[in-house]
Amino acid sequence: MRTGPLIPGIREFDAPRRRRNSGVLRWVLASVAIAAVITVMAGVLGGVGPLRVLGVQETPLRPIAWRPTVEATLVQVAVATPEGLCSGDEVRVTPVEGGDRIAVDASRVRARNAGPCSGFGIAGDHTWVDVRLSAPVGDRTMIRKSDRQPMPRQAPVDAGAVDG
Repeated sequence: MRTGPLIPGIREFDAPRRRRNSGVLRWVLASVAIAAVITVMAGVLGGVGPLRVLGVQETPLRPIAWRPTVEATLVQVAVATPEGLCSGDEVRVTPVEGGDRIAVDASRVRARNAGPCSGFGIAGDHTWVDVRLSAPVGDRTMIRKSDRQPMPRQAPVDAGAVDG
């Protein structure tokens, strides 16, 4: 039995051809898989990136009042923060405009991995949050989305005043 090439000098026909892209394809698929795992872990554990929502917890807050600002489509909503806020907390106020009412919902967003904090501010305190509307308030009523009760209007913000 012969062990040499079938045709001397032409070795390419002796064995089946290897696919040259298989190694590159494995590296690309492995890189994509590693990137996906890192993205999910960053979203869940770090609260960053496109999957940030997986790494945060939302706590509902109660809107208590509103006031107009210099801009017609920008209002400020007072949100009760009974436990205070931590330095990494974000207060989100979402308006839902429809007909003659503007329903407002508020929540505190905090990273899941955030440790305990004592919060700053006095219990029962509130914070003002800017809310952009699609149209001026006009004659519409501003209500809380949770209990559908109207919120009182406070005095407008001065042009030079800064309130936190």
